[in-house]
Amino acid sequence: MVELADTPQLIKKEKMNKTELIDKIAEQTQLEKTKVARTINTFLDVVTDALSSHETVTLIGFGTFKVRRRKARKGVNPQTRKEMTIPATDVPVISFGESLKQSVAKKKKVKTFVTSPKAKKPAKKAAPKKSSKKTAKKKK
Repeated sequence: MVELADTPQLIKKEKMNKTELIDKIAEQTQLEKTKVARTINTFLDVVTDALSSHETVTLIGFGTFKVRRRKARKGVNPQTRKEMTIPATDVPVISFGESLKQSVAKKKKVKTFVTSPKAKKPAKKAAPKKSSKKTAKKKK
């Protein structure tokens, strides 16, 4: 039996919005929701200000927020089909830390290719293609 590995398109995407995040943190820390909301908003403001100043924000184990310069490139205007130059710009990026990557990987159930126990031998190579009469004549 062969099962295909999960692809991002097939994974059910659960979403948590800001309000739900505040509720969950307030529940786990037993703090008032207003204090948690103020803390999260302050965190977002501080990270935004730091990135606006091209500073890097590193949260060890979680990730690193930084600004990356995207080079100018050529593109096509979809309305006119004319070639145009897209200007260089700065974009915020986050690279996730190893411990976060590992904890997500542990919780994710990955289906793998399953074969019968007899199929442990390496697969046989495909037989070479038989040449047609035309290619056999050319070789001579």
